[in-house]
Amino acid sequence: MVTTAIETVNLAKIFPGGVQALNSLDLNIRTGESVGYLGPNGAGKTTTIQIFLNLLRPSSGDVFIFSEQLKGQERKIMRRIGALIELPGFYDNLTPNQLLRHICRLYRMEQGVMNQSIKEILDLVQLTEVRDRSIGTFSTGMRRRLGIAQVLVHDPELVIFDEPTNGLDPKGIREIRDLIKTLNKDGKTVFMCSHNLPEVAEISNRVIFLKNGNVIEDRQMREFKSRLSSNIIELKFIRSLTEKEKKNLNSITNVLNVVYDHSIFIEYQGSLDTTHQILQDLLKYNFPLYYFTPRLMTLEELYLQLFGKEVI
Repeated sequence: MVTTAIETVNLAKIFPGGVQALNSLDLNIRTGESVGYLGPNGAGKTTTIQIFLNLLRPSSGDVFIFSEQLKGQERKIMRRIGALIELPGFYDNLTPNQLLRHICRLYRMEQGVMNQSIKEILDLVQLTEVRDRSIGTFSTGMRRRLGIAQVLVHDPELVIFDEPTNGLDPKGIREIRDLIKTLNKDGKTVFMCSHNLPEVAEISNRVIFLKNGNVIEDRQMREFKSRLSSNIIELKFIRSLTEKEKKNLNSITNVLNVVYDHSIFIEYQGSLDTTHQILQDLLKYNFPLYYFTPRLMTLEELYLQLFGKEVI
């Protein structure tokens, strides 16, 4: 069984004028993973995807898809990949049914397989009821779901997304997020670039940060989550604290600082286990507590630690 979906070895891309987009890039994406590929503008994310999709030739290095070298086998390997790059263009006079039948014929699918695949995909993206409606009447969210249907109709093993929720409202974002999670749960490998970091944190089980064509962080999402601890606890009380209670709060072991705002935030030293000790002390002093939660850094905050104010 092939365990590697994507592998790059010393992958480099230099554009005319000496602009180096990728610099000896080594990636190893395992089958069944859902990977978020992140970095500021110009980091090399889109260049990487274009090379994977045979839209751009690397200057040097190799790409392997499911352990097969891409160079020389592009037509064969592309059948195993589906890709949605931003919002695709459609002929507005076509219907989803007509569009997907055209795509299936390009893949030379048999009539019976075609009919079944189109039915299943339209059900999956929740467009069955509008399968015979003109695409020109579709909202942005419906077009995005149709784009995903177009990507999936030939049942690819690897799906690649570049900004899959760009321009969508919150409902549309949730629909696309849930759909991508379903694809991964069903066994497809997902490789996704996105500026929507909360979505990446929810969809991906692994995150790769790219800067100047180099990988600077590559970890499982669970590893990032342990790193996202910020040593801050948010507290809320059923009434205002007395001066004595404020003094007691500052005196609790491992508490370094207390900030009074709409909530009360305490900064502590130690690991997450220390929060248990702090909670016990709060209860010991009979604080009128009704809300206690350790605050975790968001993926955006981690991004800013890695890249400063660079545009995402």
